[in-house]
Amino acid sequence: MREEERTATSGHVADHRTVEEPAPDVTLLTLVIPTRNEAANVALLVRRLRKSLAGVDYRVIFVDDSTDETPSIVRDLAGEDARISVIHREGTDREGGLSTAVTAGMDAVSGQSVYTCVMDADLQHPPEKVREMLEAARRSDADVVVASRYARGGNYEGLSGPVRRAVSVSSKWLARILFKEARKTTDPMTGFFLVRNEAVSGIQFRPTGFKVLLEILVCAPELRVVEVPFSFRSRESGVSKAGLRQGVEYLAHIASLFWYVPSAGRFWKFALVGASGVLVNMVTLIFLAEYVDAHKVIAWMFAVGLSILSNFLLNNAFTWRDVRHSSRIHFLLRGALAYPVAIMGIGANFAVYYPLLKYVSDAFPFYAIFNLLGIVAGTSVNFILSSRLVFRPSLPKNLDPESPPKQIAEDIRKELKADRVALIRTPDLTPIGDPTSHDLSEHDRSLVELIVRTTHPTLAVTGPRRLPQARTNTRWTNSLAVPVATGGRTVGVVYATRLSTEPFTEEDLHWLTAYTSTAAPIFS
Repeated sequence: MREEERTATSGHVADHRTVEEPAPDVTLLTLVIPTRNEAANVALLVRRLRKSLAGVDYRVIFVDDSTDETPSIVRDLAGEDARISVIHREGTDREGGLSTAVTAGMDAVSGQSVYTCVMDADLQHPPEKVREMLEAARRSDADVVVASRYARGGNYEGLSGPVRRAVSVSSKWLARILFKEARKTTDPMTGFFLVRNEAVSGIQFRPTGFKVLLEILVCAPELRVVEVPFSFRSRESGVSKAGLRQGVEYLAHIASLFWYVPSAGRFWKFALVGASGVLVNMVTLIFLAEYVDAHKVIAWMFAVGLSILSNFLLNNAFTWRDVRHSSRIHFLLRGALAYPVAIMGIGANFAVYYPLLKYVSDAFPFYAIFNLLGIVAGTSVNFILSSRLVFRPSLPKNLDPESPPKQIAEDIRKELKADRVALIRTPDLTPIGDPTSHDLSEHDRSLVELIVRTTHPTLAVTGPRRLPQARTNTRWTNSLAVPVATGGRTVGVVYATRLSTEPFTEEDLHWLTAYTSTAAPIFS
C-alpha cells in the first residue's frame, strides 16, 4: 500500500508486523456479501473473485434476501465451488435489511476465519480490491481496512446524480462531526471494508439500515484503522436499493448510536446538557426575581448554583454514564468538584468575550458574535476539565493477570457488590481459583454455555423474587457474564451473581467487560 493511501489512526504509524498464519482449520478470509435481487451480478462477481484471489485461502458467504432467482444461482455456484455458501432469509429474518444481513454473516463465520471482508454484490465494489485490502491488513497492525471513495486516489463517480452525491457527502460529514471514531477514515459510510475478527469478537452490533462500518467504529473505539482508495463504479446491472427509507434509517441509526453507546458523541451530549442548564438557570432566575422578589444578585447566584448541579447530575446519568464512581462519597466529591470546574469554564468564556468587546467593538452584531465565541471557549474548557477531573475513571481499566484467580474474583465481587464471582474455564466449564465455593447450578451453566456460543457479554435479571418480609425486600436474581477470548476463541467466562433489591446495570456490564479484557492468561 502506498504511503499516501494509508491513514494511521491510533496516534502512531503502524509497525508493519507480519500477521501469524491461521490455524489449519481456520480460513484466512471470509467474504460476507449481502444480496437482494442480484441475479444478474453474482456469477460474474464469483468469477472475478476467483481470479483476483487465486492462491488465497478464502470462502464466500452470500446472505440473501432476494425474491428473484438469486438464491438458486448461488446454490448452483456452491455446487461447483465448495468455498461458496448461502444463507437465504425469509419473513421476519429479513428485518433490519442489509445491516442485519451483514451481522448474520459475520456471526456465522465467528471463530472460523481470521479476516472478514464485507462488500456489495452489484460490482460497484471492485472484487480486485479485496486482495489489496487483505495485504494491507496483513502488513500492518490494523483491525479494520476501509476501502474509501474519498481517500486520495479514490472517487465516487458511480453515485448516480448530484442529489445522491450530495446526500453521500453530507452523510459522511454528519457522522464525522458527531462521532470522533468516524474520523479515523475519510469514508465511514462505505459498505466495503475488511475486519480482523478477533478485534471485534464479543461485541454485539445492532446496526439500523445499511451503515455497518459506522456501527463497528463507534462501538469499538479502540480499533486501529487504515484505508485504501477505490473507485466506486456504476452498477453493472439491476437498480440501486438506496432511497428515502434508507435515509430515514440512517438518521435513526445515528440517533441510536448517539443515545445508546455511552462514549459516542460525548462532547455533543455535554453540549446538550449545557443547553438544558441554560434553561434551568433562566427559569430559576426569573422565578426568584419576579415571584419571590429576591435580589437580582442573590437570584443569579441561586440560578447558577442550581444549573451547575443539574448539569452535573445529567452529565453523570447521560454524558459519562459509563464512568463509575466507587462510592457515594466519591459521587459527592465529584459533584463538589463540578463547581470550581464550571467557574473555570465561566472564566474562559469571560476571558474571550470581554477583551473582544473592549478592544474590537461593542456594537451589534459584534458583541453577540463575541458572546458566541465565549460560549464555545467556556464549553470546551468545561468539557476538557470535566473529562479529566470530574468524571475521570476511578479504577484501572484492566485487571492484573498476574494476580491469583481467587484475588481477582474477590476484587470483582467487591467492586460489583456481588454475592459471588466465578472465573470459569472453557470448554469444560470448570471454575478456577476456589472451585468448591462456585458450583454452577443448572441455570448458571445454561447461561454460561450461551455466552460461550454467542461470545456476547450478557446482563440477566430475573424476578422480582418476593420474600415473606416487607415489600421493600423485593429482590432480583442478577447475573453478569462476560466472555474472555484469545486467538479467536473463548477461553473463559467471568460470571457474577447477586440477589439484591438493586439489579446489575449496563454500567456494571461495561465496567466488567473492560476490566476483564486482559484476563485471558489466567485461564491458560
